[in-house]
Amino acid sequence: MKQGVPRFLGAGDFTYRGDFVPRFVAGEGSRLTDADGRTYVDAEAANGTVALGYDASLLVEASKVAMAMPALPSFCESELRLKVADRLATEVSRAAGAPGRISFEVGGAQGIELAMKIVASCRGWGSVVTLQGGYHGRSPFTGALSASARYRRPIPVGIGEVVRLPCPDRESRPSEPTPDVGEEACMAYLRTLDEDQSGVPDEVSALLLEPVLNVGGMALPRESFLTAAISQFRSSGALVVVDEIFTGFHRVGPRFGFELHGIKPDIVVLSKALTNGTAGLSAVWAREPLLDPDHFPPGSHSSTFSGTPLMLSVAESVLDRFADRGEWLTRVADLETSLAGLVEEAAEAVPSAVESTNAKGGVARLRLREPAAWEVRNAALEPSRNAAGEAPGVLLASTGMSPDVIAIHPPLTIGETDLTAIRDGLIRGLRSLG
Repeated sequence: MKQGVPRFLGAGDFTYRGDFVPRFVAGEGSRLTDADGRTYVDAEAANGTVALGYDASLLVEASKVAMAMPALPSFCESELRLKVADRLATEVSRAAGAPGRISFEVGGAQGIELAMKIVASCRGWGSVVTLQGGYHGRSPFTGALSASARYRRPIPVGIGEVVRLPCPDRESRPSEPTPDVGEEACMAYLRTLDEDQSGVPDEVSALLLEPVLNVGGMALPRESFLTAAISQFRSSGALVVVDEIFTGFHRVGPRFGFELHGIKPDIVVLSKALTNGTAGLSAVWAREPLLDPDHFPPGSHSSTFSGTPLMLSVAESVLDRFADRGEWLTRVADLETSLAGLVEEAAEAVPSAVESTNAKGGVARLRLREPAAWEVRNAALEPSRNAAGEAPGVLLASTGMSPDVIAIHPPLTIGETDLTAIRDGLIRGLRSLG
């Protein structure tokens, strides 16, 4: 059914990309309910934020802490903020293999901006190297760092030159016809840069990368390429900034996505899973001494709402839920097996539509034979009737940057019943292609 943008909303609102836009009124576990009482299985975990599912108990726990101190000016300290920062610093420092400090912001794009502010404070404002297909936000600043020209078009911002490296996808087949995703072609490009510096600015301040290119089609970069790129740019003084906004907290297996590749980052940006979608909070970790008083002195940064007791208490509850790292490694390994089987079954059901499938941690993807991901998503979204009654709609992930990729990344707590519903909705969507 065709639904226009309400007259009181800006027409550019991301929610209104499609014709059918459910209006949700409730959520529990991996399911959402709309205003008409229809149900949906969320196979994208609210754009990757709801790692623990729709769980009201998190807010109940957090409110008990926040009610004692419902508001706090941004220039004041609290025991709660110190406790959450200490826990996060300990977590990231363990994985990164180096001590570091935490600074807070209110959202993912703002976290990237803070990370680049730290880079500028410590290394000066030079150019930034990113990966082709990377996505780091839609604010004027972060849009300029992202790969899509659409994100850079509305408000050009002068942030220095941005160099985008071609990035080989670990899951691509050796016979992949597009040469810019082949490992040898990408490595040759790096060697060319190293030999004559053509196309590389004189002063590179940072290499900014995602462990998995979410908007870029859930591409998993090859470790050998990342290792070579990190070595090359770090040797010239660049800092390695890892965008963990989507991959943090077991989305792709380990606690943090950079652990997949053996990366030792200088700066890490966390956000989405940090508050399970209930509040806008990001945390930026930087190894010593990048955030110490000599390099980032008091007064260098302030964010009005990043120290509010409610969002910090939610973050503390989320950290409590993720406390047992070994349990989560096992749980996500099991989910990877289930997701791999799910997409394989869908591909077998509609082989004419699917080129390849793979899964890593709590993420699976189908590469289609044509750029029809949006059509598949729309067909799966609407609930349908079957012999057993109404089958739930399924929210699948697709992006304009990867029109041939359907991604599935449900809450990490999802059960087998809802995984089956995702499979059925995915098959329904694929069959809609004819």
